[in-house]
Amino acid sequence: MFKNAIKFLLLLSFFSVSSVHSADFDNCKVTEIISAGSKNGHVALTCMVQPRPACASAGNFIGFDKSSEEGKQYMAMLLAAFASDFTVTGYVDDFQCSPHQGNVALLTHIRLRK
Repeated sequence: MFKNAIKFLLLLSFFSVSSVHSADFDNCKVTEIISAGSKNGHVALTCMVQPRPACASAGNFIGFDKSSEEGKQYMAMLLAAFASDFTVTGYVDDFQCSPHQGNVALLTHIRLRK
């Protein structure tokens, strides 16, 4: 009986924790894509990124290293969203800004939606 109660509580805590944190930006449109140098990619959104790291004073921007494998994927998805007027949803690093644009939150996950 005691083991079953512990299992139930652990399962319940997993679902409550996973449902608390929503995306850092949700259902946003891409309004501008900036590419500077070989690594700096950053994008302006129609919404604010929240929560975001303290260094991210440009609250409606996300940044990434466009030369990395994931950065190339981010760029392709963001270009598609911009060209097709689709929305994006995603997450940023809670403690770090883009190393290539110090006032922009570092992108860690993105989803494209129709």
